[in-house]
Amino acid sequence: TGLTIPYLFGAYKLLDVPFSNLSTLISEVHNSVIDKYPIIQKCHEINQHVIMVEKKEICHKYYGKEVKLINKNENNFLFISSNTNLGKTLDKVSFNLNRLYLKPIKEDKFSWNNSSKSWIKFSDEEKELIMSIK
Repeated sequence: TGLTIPYLFGAYKLLDVPFSNLSTLISEVHNSVIDKYPIIQKCHEINQHVIMVEKKEICHKYYGKEVKLINKNENNFLFISSNTNLGKTLDKVSFNLNRLYLKPIKEDKFSWNNSSKSWIKFSDEEKELIMSIK
């Protein structure tokens, strides 16, 4: 369970905290200091990459064999699930996510429609939900 990469990118844009590109978003997630670890994995339900957070003790117990990238302050990790094939470095992960999601992001299509298997624009309900956290 998590947010797709385009959804997260679009939500920040809607909240007037836009990122210039996906690499900047991924770096921000990677360098954030929270009490949990971010994980990028491929959701088996929608077959898209999502970012989720998990308790640190769960990550150490169940994600020990996954790619684990320490951030610049050496106080947090970004886990990359083995079901992603995104790479083993932050640059490679960012490059591959950009390759996969640049087109829908450029088209402002941030929401995945699993029925049509396509990226679509945010619905009014999604916009309202995102704006409610402001």
